[in-house]
Amino acid sequence: MKNKALLPVRKYISFFLLSISIVLLVKLLFNMVALGFIEKIWGLKSLEIFNDLQNQEFQYIYAHKALAFFDQLGTFLIPSILFFIIIKNISINYQSPKKSDWIKLLIYFFILLGVAQILLVISNYIGYDYLPISMQDFLKSQQDFNTKIQEGFITDSFTSFLFNILLLAIIPAVGEELFFRGILQKICIGLFKNNIAGILITSLIFGILHFQIDNLLSIIFASILLGFIYDYANNILLTIILHFGFNSFSLLCMQGMKWNYISENQLDLIGNYLIIPTGIIFIIIAVVKKIIWEKSSISLG
Repeated sequence: MKNKALLPVRKYISFFLLSISIVLLVKLLFNMVALGFIEKIWGLKSLEIFNDLQNQEFQYIYAHKALAFFDQLGTFLIPSILFFIIIKNISINYQSPKKSDWIKLLIYFFILLGVAQILLVISNYIGYDYLPISMQDFLKSQQDFNTKIQEGFITDSFTSFLFNILLLAIIPAVGEELFFRGILQKICIGLFKNNIAGILITSLIFGILHFQIDNLLSIIFASILLGFIYDYANNILLTIILHFGFNSFSLLCMQGMKWNYISENQLDLIGNYLIIPTGIIFIIIAVVKKIIWEKSSISLG
């Protein structure tokens, strides 16, 4: 699926380097601001926070939440906005979803959940021996770290839950979609002169950067699905909504376990015997009824 309405490759290389530079600079700036904020509010020095993270004690979970909040803003959301302001050749497209869009989003939400659960089961069965040992060890250590800190973020407080919706669902959905779909996917399509290749490369990067080896295949699939939806519909709001729904579902599952409404074993049973069959049913419906957005051209300049 070639896309001929593209700029020269050197343009996309410069766009890629610029986007990475903006991300790194803004991320560094926001982390510095976050550390200054934490020291001002709670009197904690950066070394104390660093040691707490390194030792995985998480005594200052409130400070880590603040740090994560600034990091979420500075990693993808603000850099993406700055990129669109600076670069006029790459634009972002959005329109209010129509009734038919909401129906399609609901169908693809269940498809996303179902396939993600299937891939999780497959991952647990086959493992990740196909990855280099060094990468396996790194991703596993990052998975353990992320799991522990997320467990610290999930508390019994309803106020904390509401903040987690902002921190773990809304901001990542908006920021990551703006960057990965709105910027990186377009750059990769421009580099490879092929829409499918651009979506796949973007999704591979998306999956690796989440540092969750147990969910690697599921995350990559989610990105591929979001990538094709944006490629067809050319509406970033659709992928933001679907991304938000996926994040919110994961957060609700973790919160439900924290509040003892559901156990991990019960979640596994629901995933395997309800979510997977439902996902398969909706895949069949989508294929038979040809439920997909009409192909729209991506604005690349």
